[in-house]
Amino acid sequence: MVKNRQLFDKAVLISLCAMIFTLPFSKSMVEIFFIIALTCWVIKHFIIYYSSAHRVSLLKALAPVYTELNLPMALFVLIGFLSTIGSVSLPLSLEGFFFKLFEWIMIYFIVAESISTKEKVNLILKVIIASALLVGIDGIFQLVTGADFLRNYPVQGYRVIACFDTPNGFAAWLIIMLPLAFSLAYFSKSSKKALLWILVCILIFGFVLTYSRSALIAVLLSFVLLGLFRSKRLFVISIILVLILPFIAPHYIKERMKASMIDDVRVTLWQEALNITADYPILGSGLNTYASIAPKYKLTEETGCYPHNSYLQMAAESGLLGLGAFLWILIALFRTSLINVKRINDKFYEAVLVGLLAGLFGFLVHSFFDVNIYTLQLGNLMWFIMGLIVAVQRVALQKNLP
Repeated sequence: MVKNRQLFDKAVLISLCAMIFTLPFSKSMVEIFFIIALTCWVIKHFIIYYSSAHRVSLLKALAPVYTELNLPMALFVLIGFLSTIGSVSLPLSLEGFFFKLFEWIMIYFIVAESISTKEKVNLILKVIIASALLVGIDGIFQLVTGADFLRNYPVQGYRVIACFDTPNGFAAWLIIMLPLAFSLAYFSKSSKKALLWILVCILIFGFVLTYSRSALIAVLLSFVLLGLFRSKRLFVISIILVLILPFIAPHYIKERMKASMIDDVRVTLWQEALNITADYPILGSGLNTYASIAPKYKLTEETGCYPHNSYLQMAAESGLLGLGAFLWILIALFRTSLINVKRINDKFYEAVLVGLLAGLFGFLVHSFFDVNIYTLQLGNLMWFIMGLIVAVQRVALQKNLP
């Protein structure tokens, strides 16, 4: 029984590594490896149940690992379920509940539970870094040749997208990867510092080539947070960069910045989302229904079917209760993590944790201007990183490990 459990535990870990590695360039592989990880995780928990000679109830054996986020997570799922039951389109909401909400929550719990040793933390970080290096090089290749080598996507106008669908999607992914790579290179005592600095330079170059205004603000704010908790010098430099950027930025960035991030089209889209929320304030119109209900609320034909704001979309689909539960998850995560940063004495874990937190913070800022949370790749990435943030703390503090 013990060997079987270890075998499936290893299968879960391998599946998570494969999922996070392929996440930027293969949506189908992400789904396949998630299903494998989930299946192996369930089998492992059944083995735990039978190996205990039924001394543990099946419900308890199948329960996810305890974390500080369990209560707000449970509330988030409950509200999502109620929103689905009262949806304007039950089929769409059932699809959203099982293939978005359930998947997100399970990714979080599987990662939080399975990354349970320093060796596993090291492995998952190596896989993330290898994937980041591959995608960063892919972006440069796209700039030089006109198309990337992973998906054969062309440059979008003058903006690099690498293997993502849009420049903003590539930029959102970079917002998470860049602070993590920088934190490991700058703060840790890794023997791979030279490689990490090369990766940082490649990611910065790719980030600039996305020409994303909202992402630029988000990544600068992530470095402000990074400096606030790890380096006063970095904190001061980040603040200065934020203040002087309008004066020292290259011409093409200045030209992009002249057009406000909150333009008339975006304001109209936000107003449409607010109008939907006003009609469905408590539980929303139903999970996964925004695109189907938005045409009824169009204020102009010039706008699309998504509000370019993850939080307004969440409020429209799952109501103010759903948005509130999600914000509770984020507040609990950052509150616990920032307390634990001060308790961790290992510089490596500190660097990893602060880099992940800074990247997630920047990603959440950027999600105010786009629907990152609702795209398959970026949404799964966010919940994966949230699980990894919790896993790193559990390993560093040796809390509740199996």
